[in-house]
Amino acid sequence: MELIVLGASAAYPYKGKACSGYLIKTKKINLLLDCGTGVLSNLFRWLNPMDLNAIVITHLHTDHFLDIYPLRYFLQYDSIPSFPLKVLAPSGASDFICQLISKKGREQFLELFAFLSINEKIKFEIGHLKLYFHPVPHLVPTFGLRVEGERKLAYSADCSYHPSLVNLARGADMFICEATLQQKDASLQIGHLTARQAGEIAQQAKAKKLLLTHIWPAYDPLISKAEAQEAFDGEVILAEENRRYEV
Repeated sequence: MELIVLGASAAYPYKGKACSGYLIKTKKINLLLDCGTGVLSNLFRWLNPMDLNAIVITHLHTDHFLDIYPLRYFLQYDSIPSFPLKVLAPSGASDFICQLISKKGREQFLELFAFLSINEKIKFEIGHLKLYFHPVPHLVPTFGLRVEGERKLAYSADCSYHPSLVNLARGADMFICEATLQQKDASLQIGHLTARQAGEIAQQAKAKKLLLTHIWPAYDPLISKAEAQEAFDGEVILAEENRRYEV
């Protein structure tokens, strides 16, 4: 299993960057995890989007789903999709996203994308990959994700601290964790983690590798990395766009 970071910026894409998006690849499966601003452009570097098996949208903040709109136009006009692309997303996602689309356009949109509601009670299978969703505390309904195949990958999505995040990341070969904040922001209550908290979760979960992502674009990521390393004994990696990582 390998992970390709397509976007790692929090909230807005800094120069040359993109918002949240990750491509999980195995020999047979291509799974897109979140689809924020700029992700589609980077996705084209790695594969034809027609080769995607499914998309996961962890929550309905635009920096995690906005590029589904341009993806729609590629699928509609410049490809010949043989079936709707599965989109695993929180309940009500299709209605929420379609608010910006005309009535006729909605019909076309929903011919291209088949929305499936996610929750913690349902295990999804995409080929040989098993997907487990965990609700996490954020400003809107949000789900962390655990992907299990030949390796185990966990993803925090956007969230503030909660002890259940340890279970989400437990024993993961790689834990992709948001680290929007730094220690100077530790007193803020804005629905996000500090890099040190990400390290603490990874340490308690005994994850093998910690991939820090969703760092605020104006912050120095090396400071975030150093703060995570204070709490985590394993390898700490800074997510970089268009980099491939072995899980």
